[in-house]
Amino acid sequence: MAVLLTTPCSFTGQVKLHSILIRSSNSSSAPKTLKIFINRDDLDFSTASDLTPTQEFELSQTSEIQDIGVKRALFGKVQSLTLFFEDNYGEDITAISYLGFKGDWMQLGRAPTNILYEAAANPADHAVKGTSMNQMGSNIGGK
Repeated sequence: MAVLLTTPCSFTGQVKLHSILIRSSNSSSAPKTLKIFINRDDLDFSTASDLTPTQEFELSQTSEIQDIGVKRALFGKVQSLTLFFEDNYGEDITAISYLGFKGDWMQLGRAPTNILYEAAANPADHAVKGTSMNQMGSNIGGK
């Protein structure tokens, strides 16, 4: 049975993907063929079957964690990732017990580096010169 996994939303930054970690089992429900697509949010089962993937893998039938290295030149600017497990070793259900990613996260090009959010302005931060309007306190004991 085919399985199509997409990231629920785009990554918050840009990712240089190095490898994908997958753990399944040595049973016939282990995934066999993995097709990976990057930066596509328009895929469904028929489209993923027809398109040429960014990279394709034949997975081993093992219960060990497989560290599957990707071609780094193709996966240097990933903002969303779609994994299409096209088939398995014979069962009606494809079973995956662990899925992980190794890579480097980078901030998107024009994203701000520092963000300041003021829920309520502090009058002392916005003093108007020549007025005492923004003074706080009772002025007891002088200025």
